[in-house]
Amino acid sequence: MLEAVDAMEVAFKEQGAGGVKQPPRTNLAAGKGWLRIGPVVMEHSGWMGFKAMNLAAGIGVRYQVHLYSIENGELKAIMDAQYLTTLRTGATSAVATKRLARQKRGKVGVLGSGVESRAQLEAMHAIGLVHEATVYSPTQKNRDQFANDYSRSLGIPVVAKKSAQEAIQGCDIIVAGVKSNQTVLQGSWLIPGTHVNSVGTARKDQREIDPETFQRAEIVVVDTREGVFGEAGDAIAAQDVFGPNQAHELSELILNGAPKRRNDEQITLFKSVGTGVQDIGLAAMVYEHARKKGLGTDYPDFPFIKTS
Repeated sequence: MLEAVDAMEVAFKEQGAGGVKQPPRTNLAAGKGWLRIGPVVMEHSGWMGFKAMNLAAGIGVRYQVHLYSIENGELKAIMDAQYLTTLRTGATSAVATKRLARQKRGKVGVLGSGVESRAQLEAMHAIGLVHEATVYSPTQKNRDQFANDYSRSLGIPVVAKKSAQEAIQGCDIIVAGVKSNQTVLQGSWLIPGTHVNSVGTARKDQREIDPETFQRAEIVVVDTREGVFGEAGDAIAAQDVFGPNQAHELSELILNGAPKRRNDEQITLFKSVGTGVQDIGLAAMVYEHARKKGLGTDYPDFPFIKTS
């Protein structure tokens, strides 16, 4: 996780410095499912590529990354991107949290018990901000399993709660990774000083946080304005009270060091739907590590070069 955090620091710094070309993701309906493709070029780092995701109704989602060298156009790797996506999402939240949350070990409230919520807690722990945690998931078995798993693996108290409101009481940081069409976190529940990471909604029909959460946050940072306010259902629903121009992009925050938390009473929010620079930035690090360790299978002369 810490290596992934480093990769996201580099990627967003490059984006802030103008080295990244990243159009909006393409989203296409495909039968009863969909196809999503996110390309990116990282001129300073010398990488380019794309992530393709597709949903087959009743089966699930598949993810893959194609990583190319800008210098010679070589396809350097094709890799399964399911875990990569989860890892970079947690790492990106850590990059934002290091700049927005109060920098002390405290209590983290987790909403959701799936892979995204797990990565969020792991990321907060990796950057040293977790003393204890609580978790809510609508299925008791899942929240109990989450609490047991992380009490052991992180060596901290993790307690399962019966409601979302109970789970976030007294928390310094709230992390939400819930794919639901019903709001899970109410802004009225937030206490002064709380930082929220919301990463569970990347479709227009999904809700995770309510409009009041956007309103109460004095600083709102997103990984991409166009993506968050064009794809995340809860952000779209909040636009009557909070518009895209009121949010700051993470790359700007990293480059300029502002806006900064001014005091311990401010509520802050980071909202993420994922971007190509996150996928390719981390994929490049994975590729380099794999080459050093002699991992992977080479496919010489693939794909075929048609000379110009």
